[in-house]
Amino acid sequence: MRVLFTAGPFFGHVNTVLPLAVAAERAGHEVRFATGADFADHVSERGLECWGVGPTADEAGMPTSLAFFRRTGALRAADLLKLADRWRPDLVISEELEFGGVVAAARDATPLLVHGLGIAAAGSTEAVTSEVDRLGATWGLPHLAEVYRTSLHLSVCPPSLRPVGLPDPKLMSVRPALGEPAPGERLPAVLEDLPYEANIHLTLGTVFHQRRPGVLAAAIAGLRELAANLIVTVGPGVDPADFGSQPANVVVERYLPHALLLPRCTAVVSQGGAGIVLGALAHGLPQLVMPQGADQFDNAAAVQRAGVGLVVDSNEPNPLAITEAMEKLLREPQYADAARAVRTEIHVMPTPSDVIAAWRTVTPWSLM
Repeated sequence: MRVLFTAGPFFGHVNTVLPLAVAAERAGHEVRFATGADFADHVSERGLECWGVGPTADEAGMPTSLAFFRRTGALRAADLLKLADRWRPDLVISEELEFGGVVAAARDATPLLVHGLGIAAAGSTEAVTSEVDRLGATWGLPHLAEVYRTSLHLSVCPPSLRPVGLPDPKLMSVRPALGEPAPGERLPAVLEDLPYEANIHLTLGTVFHQRRPGVLAAAIAGLRELAANLIVTVGPGVDPADFGSQPANVVVERYLPHALLLPRCTAVVSQGGAGIVLGALAHGLPQLVMPQGADQFDNAAAVQRAGVGLVVDSNEPNPLAITEAMEKLLREPQYADAARAVRTEIHVMPTPSDVIAAWRTVTPWSLM
């Protein structure tokens, strides 16, 4: 089977879909992964052929609304349609905010699966389908929103974190996965020489924190005083040296592979992106969330609701408040207990390989 995966050019979008694409390739399917050209190396390092389509992350700019994904999806669709004409995929799997793949699937009546991105990704919302509908009008596809809404949706959200009252599309679970480190990826040797037993990982993602760099600085200031190692990643486009000299228990890097780092950690501090929230929970780690934008406020609410962590207001970041919240998280065992319970939920969800194996007896589109 020829399977086309599509994702917007952001780590949280690409990395969420990659495990299923890798599983499909290993199961013997022909796979193409379409995203921004800036992610070509990241995808090809996992053994997949990448199509660079539409704008890169830098060219697209900062996502500020759902209309952003409609506009960039239209640009990707223009490239995807030409490539699909030549390759003729049997199935399109598009992450839930990558609408170019929806256009390519609908135009050729190719079966579509919508791959959720996180906690709120348990199905389409009225706002999302409205943008898809507007895109359909642009491309002369008046049924585009219906195709999106009625397609099988793959949800990476464990039951304890699913919001109440969402629409009920055809829903299939797939275990959220950190994927595998690329060949040759290693953690830096400096991590072996840190002074404390406990490790706290601090990340505010790769997009929103660049708007407000003071939030990351405040978090470092608040967490480095604890009797724990602080391992910070600042993301591309940020120089670790900008944060100045740090004590011996602090390491600041641009990027570290979570698949290698999180098993070493005791707790996580993040912006509340779905990838890091679910990644931390897959390892049973309690977390402190400092939401910046997009779905992060909803994710932070889900973290609190499930009792797996705490939330700190990042509008006026206060190092002392961050210190106190992390001390509570580490001191009171109910947060780690709840996180381990969600880890158990995640580990019984179907793996990407399980989902691919199901295609041998029931094709995904026959489930629709």
